[in-house]
Amino acid sequence: MERFFKADVERLASKDLLKLFATALLLAGFAMLAHAGLRGPGKYCGVVVFDRWDTCFLLSGPYITYISDGVKDELRPYAGKPMQVDASNVFQPQNPGDALIRKYKIIGPAPDTRHWAILEGLELIARSDFGPNGTPTFLIEIHNNGSGPINVDTHQVGPALLGPIEKSPFLASDGGSIAVITRGNLVNHWSQQEGTVAGITHSWSYTIDPRTRPPERVQLNSGQLMKARIAFQVPPGKYQFMFGYGGGVHEEMCLASNAISFDLNDRGFASLAE
Repeated sequence: MERFFKADVERLASKDLLKLFATALLLAGFAMLAHAGLRGPGKYCGVVVFDRWDTCFLLSGPYITYISDGVKDELRPYAGKPMQVDASNVFQPQNPGDALIRKYKIIGPAPDTRHWAILEGLELIARSDFGPNGTPTFLIEIHNNGSGPINVDTHQVGPALLGPIEKSPFLASDGGSIAVITRGNLVNHWSQQEGTVAGITHSWSYTIDPRTRPPERVQLNSGQLMKARIAFQVPPGKYQFMFGYGGGVHEEMCLASNAISFDLNDRGFASLAE
């Protein structure tokens, strides 16, 4: 692998760095704020997402479980909905780490057991906040549209940044993209991972603005919202941002925000993409 990187890195354009670095980082076994967990056959819950590259995954708060390209279309009618599946073939290239479901049966809507979070009445909204410098920055908003107070656990609010990648048997995703930032939350206000290829080091990181960093638990009364500002420092490329809340990979219902696609040019200027 080292010989491959040295022989080919010089001919890669800047738009391909995302693919190369993401592969290097994941193959090296780095994971942001990773939590140990063996992913095997069984029941999985999450909001069904088809990203801008048409990669399918279940978003379960801070966690992602990918659905194999060959079987993803069964879930297409449920895009945007929290669902539960019974997976009989699951591939996890590293533990801790995300997994790929290769075979499954749809059980139905994810159960609202409320073991992890109360979701009824909550709405998740992501907004771009690039500013004049074009820094890839977003506002994370959680609204309480219900009739009573709801406690929000910010450990379970998970930002996810997706980007394109070359397919590899060593990665959890077999689609055209992968989460280059995942398994994070709003409690840890800063996180970074680095990869070095042929002497070139690049970092992937995000920062929660300390002025908007929420406490570990926030009580939202009816009509109230909580807001956090998150900024990314990543190489040029095509990206998509969203965040999830609640639930665990196996346990229960969860929520997902809208997704925002953007491109980052060689000068570090972000612009919205369709």
